[in-house]
Amino acid sequence: MNFTAIDFETANSGRSSACALGLVQVRDGIVTAEHNWLIDPQQPFDGMNIAIHGITPSMVRGQPTFAELWPTVEPLLQGEIVIAHNAAFDMSVLRYCLDDYSLCYPGFQYLCTYLLGKKMLQDLPSHKLNVISAHFGIRLKHHDALEDARASALILLKLMEQWQQFDPLLLAGSQGYKAGTMYDGGYTPFKAAPKKAAKKPAAGKKAAAKTTSKEASTTPMPAASGLLDSVAPVVAAQDVTASVTHPATVKEPTPAALLVPELVRGQRVDIGDKLSASRLLAAVEWDAPASHLEVSQPETAAFLLRESGRCEQERELIFSGNMEDPSGSVFCSKPAAHMGHLYLQLTSLPAAITRIALAFTVAEFSGDRNPGPVWNASVSLIDSRTGVRLAVFPLSRNVMPGMSVVIGEFYRYKDKWRFAAIGELLPGGLPALCSHYGLEADSVTKAQAESAAAAEA
Repeated sequence: MNFTAIDFETANSGRSSACALGLVQVRDGIVTAEHNWLIDPQQPFDGMNIAIHGITPSMVRGQPTFAELWPTVEPLLQGEIVIAHNAAFDMSVLRYCLDDYSLCYPGFQYLCTYLLGKKMLQDLPSHKLNVISAHFGIRLKHHDALEDARASALILLKLMEQWQQFDPLLLAGSQGYKAGTMYDGGYTPFKAAPKKAAKKPAAGKKAAAKTTSKEASTTPMPAASGLLDSVAPVVAAQDVTASVTHPATVKEPTPAALLVPELVRGQRVDIGDKLSASRLLAAVEWDAPASHLEVSQPETAAFLLRESGRCEQERELIFSGNMEDPSGSVFCSKPAAHMGHLYLQLTSLPAAITRIALAFTVAEFSGDRNPGPVWNASVSLIDSRTGVRLAVFPLSRNVMPGMSVVIGEFYRYKDKWRFAAIGELLPGGLPALCSHYGLEADSVTKAQAESAAAAEA
């Protein structure tokens, strides 16, 4: 029962952007060592990845790069049986990082607890790490690299115990899988072992088989066979069988689960107790003519406010010129020209921050090229852990260039977080908002211009 479990987290969708690695060693069926590293990917972070694992650029600043960490990690993998949940992902991250720095591949065999679980726990509705962990009573803080690696290790131990197998490779073989390998110069995937080819029938049997086949083709189908199309592919037949065997695993969403509260101006709603892990995504979307892309793009901003209702330092204004607050609890991104995202890890905010004002601004235009108004703006409040929309607030008004909108405010109320839908239209754009919340508009405008110039470059 000796093996090593690993889990990677990445900064963006690129497989070479590893920003965290968890590693757990198991000896004689007991966890004997755990390691957890943050990694500087030397690549930009994507907001969606941050929403998943909570690792921000400031957290990896000063941490080792993958190449600097590799001499420590390589001896822990060399010659091991390595496991991971959805190993195809983690092994590809490892390979891409090694390729990026022209490092040699280590030599080891590896297994995938996701595929093993899918084969051995067929009654579960899903085989994600959190679902299998809950099935076995394993505590898990999902998408933490060390927690995920530990859960993968414990899942494999549970599967081995359940099937009375004391060798991970024998367990995989008993389920029809062949271990994947990594070696200097290449790799092979963890996959189902090839089935032995059926023996060819003898010449006499061939003739009999042909006769039987011919007779079968002329025999009329029974009337009941009309329930299934006789020419339906085998895959369809398998799907029907699966649905009959496991009817309880298919759950249709109830109408109530599909309803998302639509807020109106002045409405307040509790959000803290509805979040799975106090991580919130405020997704602002709008429609605008193409000319806005040529003149100026609308922008989403957040002001971190004290009890006085003011921002006390420029770094507590989160926008394109300053994308993350000092505590790493608030981060903004712009995934598309018509969209702005604000990510909040509410439990990590400093106690002095009592409110967060969410704003939307449209810059003034210069010259005679008026890009026209922005319309259909709205904000969706989303639990970024689960992707569930908690509420949506449509602004229901056009926003002209040089105007801004205070969309709403997140605020603490009796140790909970609430959202107040405001939708107040103000003239003056971002500089006017800065003055309103106690910041010097000139320095903010300069940072905004520098950010725009960098983006253009």
